[in-house]
Amino acid sequence: MRRGELWTVTPLAHPKPRPAVILSVDAWNAYAPDVILVPLTTRPGPSRPPVTHPRLEHKSYAKCGALAAIPKERLKQRLGRLDARTMATIAVEVRRLLGRTRTADATHVVRGSSRGSASPR
Repeated sequence: MRRGELWTVTPLAHPKPRPAVILSVDAWNAYAPDVILVPLTTRPGPSRPPVTHPRLEHKSYAKCGALAAIPKERLKQRLGRLDARTMATIAVEVRRLLGRTRTADATHVVRGSSRGSASPR
């Protein structure tokens, strides 16, 4: 189980298997009992970059706002691996949603005191 792999998973709160991409890093995946996934959906929307792969039956989108840690035993079938460009697009969107973009980091520093600590506003 490696970062960028596409799997069919059975989510905890959803009985129907669905595709998802592993987002957690390989060092974590090798030892942890779970992996961090981005589920896929057929519905386009904000923060949902398109995902294409020959094994996907429908036009799909990564639900970047729906990150989930799933026990490895819920991963059912490996469908393949996403290309580097698609993974980069997903990673950028997840960082943006978590406020980890360079712009968000720069804003944090500007708003903080001269010692670099942020004060609540």
